[in-house]
Amino acid sequence: MTNLPERTAIYSGPITDSTRWDGLDIRADDVFICTPPKCGTTWSQSITCMMIHGRPDFDDGLWKISPWLESQTHPIEVVNENLSVQPHRRCIKSHTPMDGITYDPRATYIAVYRHPLDVHFSMRKHVANMTGDVLDHLFPGDPRHDALMFINDTAPAGDCDYLTLDTLTQHYKSFKKWEDLPNVHLFHYADMRADLPAAMARFADILGYTFDDATMAALIKGAGFDEMRKNSDRFTPSAGMGIFKNDAGFFNSATAGKWLKYLTDADMAQYAERMDQLLGAKDRHWLEFGST
Repeated sequence: MTNLPERTAIYSGPITDSTRWDGLDIRADDVFICTPPKCGTTWSQSITCMMIHGRPDFDDGLWKISPWLESQTHPIEVVNENLSVQPHRRCIKSHTPMDGITYDPRATYIAVYRHPLDVHFSMRKHVANMTGDVLDHLFPGDPRHDALMFINDTAPAGDCDYLTLDTLTQHYKSFKKWEDLPNVHLFHYADMRADLPAAMARFADILGYTFDDATMAALIKGAGFDEMRKNSDRFTPSAGMGIFKNDAGFFNSATAGKWLKYLTDADMAQYAERMDQLLGAKDRHWLEFGST
């Protein structure tokens, strides 16, 4: 039995294909942003890329500089070629659990999580803003009906595009298992929202960067939610490609508790029961609320 993560599973769906990791030539200083959807992926990529470049802007769209490796939107040959010629440190996005990606002890893995119900309702807005219908099956009815689907459904085996409470907690457990490794780091969206300067100081420490006060202040400002929405042409995934009805709409509100007006006490009891089946009390509290 190995004491390091190994790829033992294949994840595929209408958007993703984890076998696209096969051709990636990992560099020693690569940074992988590994999150379930709508957990702060773009935010964490942006922070990382800002630190790599030492400024709050960069010369191309984020999705070109920091591609989503498993996404079938772009041919893997093109993605790998673009990554191979990057002269700077690379930041690569993934939504795949740890058992479906390539682990390299020289690289850095940052996994970010968010309250599961916030993830679901943020995903609802995200899908409504998409021009295609590839994920419409996740939201076939009214908000309460669809939230109960998210809580109770089990996704098809190996489909990490079929976002459910089960797939979200499985992703979390796949990284939590390895959090004692020196290159695996877990963040929580609520902690980042509560104290962005502290979160970014932790990013800088993990990535090995030191910035003077003025530069760090500029990076923190650039990573603010309103600033990123204002520059959606730079930060929205595949901006300008017609994937979203409104690129700025990718940055919705970033607020918490959207479920409160839709779910009853009985619904929340179902959620609590399901969470208790999937996670222990300590892990459940952290996944929902972070370090608070």
